[in-house]
Amino acid sequence: MARKQQGQALVESVVGLSLVIIPLLVVFPLLSKVSSAQHRADQAAHYNAWERTVWKEGRPDRMPSRSGLYVAIRSDDQQMQYLPWRLYQQDGRKIASRHQEKWSWDNRVHPLLKYPLRRDGTNTLLLKNLQESAKDEQELARITGSQQGTGTPGTYGKTVEQAVGMLSFTGFKLPRDQFYRTQIRTDLENLNMSPFDELDLSVHGQSALLASGWNAAGPYHVRNRVRRLVLTNYMDVGVIRTAQNLIGIIPFGKEIKSNSLKLGFVEPDVLPANRLCTYGTKNCGG
Repeated sequence: MARKQQGQALVESVVGLSLVIIPLLVVFPLLSKVSSAQHRADQAAHYNAWERTVWKEGRPDRMPSRSGLYVAIRSDDQQMQYLPWRLYQQDGRKIASRHQEKWSWDNRVHPLLKYPLRRDGTNTLLLKNLQESAKDEQELARITGSQQGTGTPGTYGKTVEQAVGMLSFTGFKLPRDQFYRTQIRTDLENLNMSPFDELDLSVHGQSALLASGWNAAGPYHVRNRVRRLVLTNYMDVGVIRTAQNLIGIIPFGKEIKSNSLKLGFVEPDVLPANRLCTYGTKNCGG
């Protein structure tokens, strides 16, 4: 009886290695790649939420019309096109606001997002193509997402918005899309190996950011917006300025002149002082 049991431990070890250990050796590297894809989806959602507080979908209210003034406007698709360049490309690549070269999912993507999915062992991009007719150079071929700006959540935030909204009769307005929510989704390719060929995995990144509606595009924008809250602003008309200049002729009336007593005058005082520039111009974010 003892002779018949010889080699049983060896057989059990072989069975255990075949059914447990070897699949784990395959899954662990794949989990590392999936974790990397999840991390980048989270970063992309954070980046989109942050950028949307600066880049608007339309022209801000009370934006002054003057030459040389840069208005930060981007659509959702334009904003999404920056994600591969900033978060999915290889290390050591230069990040720029304007790209001279075309994007390539095969040649530019980070190696952590590639895995030997096929039987021949060649590294294949883990991110699935979301469109059958999409080309390799299209930035949005393998990622998708949504961006939404809503009012401030909570009873207190809504009360403040309503209170500020009561000032709209003066022409003073603040953007109400101060609470930004973003989502990023990427689908993952299946392994060419049973039972991993039917996983149909996808990773989702979500982020939310509460911003301030007082954000302005430079001192001219601040002046145009705040001026509506200065009561003497409505006295700054030609007739009153003429009367001021006439009164200024009288001795001791120089301070009444329109160039001295400026009705509705607003002077932005921003700290640090180097922020007193027109954003988008030379040496000021341009």
